Amino acid sequence: MARISIGYRLTWWYSTVLALGLALFAAGIWLAARHSLLASEDETLSQRAAAVLAVLNDDDPKDSVIEELTEYAKVTPEGNLLAVRDESGRELLSTRGIALRWPAEIRGNSLETVPAGGHRYRVLAVSQPVRGHRFEILTGTPLDGVENLLRRLRNLLFAMVPLVLLVASMGGYWLSRRALAPVDRITEAARVISIQNLSQRLDVPATGDELQRLAETWNDMLQRLEGAVQRLSQFTADASHELRTPIALIRTTAELTLRRERSAETYKEALRQIVVESERTTRLVEELLVLARADAGLPALPMDRLELAPLVQEVCRQGRGLAEARQVQLSASMPDGPVFVQGNDPALRRLFFVLLDNAVKYTPAGGSVTISVGCDHEVATVAVEDTGIGIEESALPHIFERFYRVDASRNREAGGSGLGLSIAKWIADSHGAEIRAESVAGRGSTFQVRFPAPE
Repeated sequence: MARISIGYRLTWWYSTVLALGLALFAAGIWLAARHSLLASEDETLSQRAAAVLAVLNDDDPKDSVIEELTEYAKVTPEGNLLAVRDESGRELLSTRGIALRWPAEIRGNSLETVPAGGHRYRVLAVSQPVRGHRFEILTGTPLDGVENLLRRLRNLLFAMVPLVLLVASMGGYWLSRRALAPVDRITEAARVISIQNLSQRLDVPATGDELQRLAETWNDMLQRLEGAVQRLSQFTADASHELRTPIALIRTTAELTLRRERSAETYKEALRQIVVESERTTRLVEELLVLARADAGLPALPMDRLELAPLVQEVCRQGRGLAEARQVQLSASMPDGPVFVQGNDPALRRLFFVLLDNAVKYTPAGGSVTISVGCDHEVATVAVEDTGIGIEESALPHIFERFYRVDASRNREAGGSGLGLSIAKWIADSHGAEIRAESVAGRGSTFQVRFPAPE
């Protein structure tokens, strides 16, 4: 099926609506003209009947009245279409040339259009008492002039409406093509943009209308796509690098150990290194799998009403061994009353453990880490504060990016892959929570998670 352009469709709808409008307009003009012309004829007939009644109201004898009526008919235009009869039915004045039909019954004023002699006439019949007697008056006027005028008006409308419709449709099509020309230019410019040149942008017309908003929306979308592709490329490169390093260490250790006979202690040490690197690789793959599932749009985590204090205390017990191994003092601060949130228990445990693990890793021996639970204006908060090495101000906006590490401090030797905080942010976002980081280099960091009030 052939596609019809928007310009043709706009022209079609515009022409259809215009045709209906012109048809109604032409019909309205014709009906108004007909009503006005007939009203004028009716007014003339009413004046003629009123003049006849004035003659009948004269005090002269009846024969003199008939003479007066005859004289009046002679000097009146279309007086041959005038008839008068008394209450007995005797005609005092008869129409000449064309016999007009008296109505079967006359009540007050009776107006009608009747055919006679191959023409159409507008006829007025009046029944009126005069000086104690009832007289009936019949007067008419031909409608040839009115009908000829209406016919010419109708022919003019029939000729002009299609002409106006044609000219307007051509003008509408030209305007639609002119209005849609920038859309065609935007379309052509968008066609040449591919993944290889996502940095290219469309020209934005400074018109302040829908076309400007369309071009700006396209550019915003291209910017988001460019950022997504860059993040995907960076993620792929970083994941490849992170996986290549432990795999290379495992292979190198195994190859060097197998080159010649070695002592049992040497074999044990080699296997220990392989196990360590395998565990590190396993953790990295699991973290990559979590983020991949998050990017794929997993179903929403099942949420329950949870109390934060017991959950955070359990995470503290799990992290106490890590803190003791690094000679870091770990403490917890809990509120007096219960603090509830809508959350997923395993996900929140992972979120808090990531923050606690990071705080312990980057706090030198003798430092301290404090995890606290609070409630601020019905907003539940969990904060992890350390006295560690801190984060440079320039690095703070990037710490939740995947594989991001602060140079010379958050390195691979610390045991991290650069994915922990990314996973923590994903979990927080899944709960509708906000995660914030504040830090001063050399003085420590504070990570705070703010949960919305439970429903």
